[in-house]
Formats: sequence, structure tokens, C-alpha cells
Amino acid sequence: MDSPYLSLISLVKGWPQQNVRREVLMVTDGIDRLRGEQPWGSRSSSVPNSSPGRSSRLGPDYGPVYHSMPTMSPDVTSASEISQRYNVLVYSLYALGVGRAGRSSWDLQIGLSGLTKLANETGGDCFSLGTSNLVSFKPYLDRLQKMFDNQYYVVFEATPKGKGGLQRVNVTTEVSNSEIAAPDNVWVASAK
Repeated sequence: MDSPYLSLISLVKGWPQQNVRREVLMVTDGIDRLRGEQPWGSRSSSVPNSSPGRSSRLGPDYGPVYHSMPTMSPDVTSASEISQRYNVLVYSLYALGVGRAGRSSWDLQIGLSGLTKLANETGGDCFSLGTSNLVSFKPYLDRLQKMFDNQYYVVFEATPKGKGGLQRVNVTTEVSNSEIAAPDNVWVASAK
């Protein structure tokens, strides 16, 4: 797919449902090429009675104006919620893509922001050197292995609220100089 987020959703939903935690490592620039380069109407268009997205300040005969991804992909939030729903932690290694979007600093920053949001919300991590290409994956894979070696599975009881859904969770510790990475939400089944 042209969207790393729709690819993740497809992967997560394709797994058989089990009460286990899964983890995914995405190697991508985070740019949603499926949703990018959409035609947008020009704000400075002075063409009367023209349809939105079909005119530009150049005039109606020039057709739609294409712009880069104006904001973070809407699929980032969907991928995050579905990953949290199915108990999947998402990690990403930022790697520059190809094509025009891969040369746009705006698109690169939006892609990295999407990967960071997804990783933070699911309890994973995003490994990057900003929007620069990583020199080597090895130090990041070593760090990821260290994270895997220091994981704990926490079990707790949540109170169902009507129908099933994601509920906010906050995991803390009394141990000083420690950091906890955990999903922002957990799936709580409906009260039956």
C-alpha cells in the first residue's frame, strides 16, 4: 500500500485474535503517499462559481492545484487506536523514502511526526536522527533488543463502562531514575 498506516491496520486486523501482546517494527519515512498530493482549492482564487479544488489563482483553465500532505495523515490515529485495541506495540525506524515526497522537508517532518505519535501512543518507540537517514540500523536494533529484554507484562482489572472501548491508563513507578513506556489506552470489553 502507499500508506504505512493502512498497511499496519491491515496487518494487525489480519492476525488471529488472541489474548497476547504483539510488537511491530516499521521501517518507513511515515509519509502517507495514498493521502498526499490531494487537489486543494486555492484560498486566493478569485474565480466566481468555481468548484472547490478545481481552480487556482491562475484561473479555472489550469485545473486543480496539488499540494503536499497539509497535515498528519488521518490514518495515524486509526492505526494507533487499532493497535492499542489489539494490544500491539509499534516501533519504527525512520528511513528516507523515494520520490518527490521523500525530498520535501515538510512531508518528511509530517511523516516523522506520525511515526512518533503512533509509537508513543502504543507504548513503542520511534528511532530517528530527525529527518536525516540513519547511518546504520544496528545501534537502534541493539537498543530495541535491550528494550525487549527489559519488558514486563502488567495485569490489572479495569471497570467496564457500558460497551467495550479504549480506556486511558497511566502506569507509574516509585523507582527513581527509571522510565516506563506503556500504551496510552487499553481495550476494556463490555460488561456482559
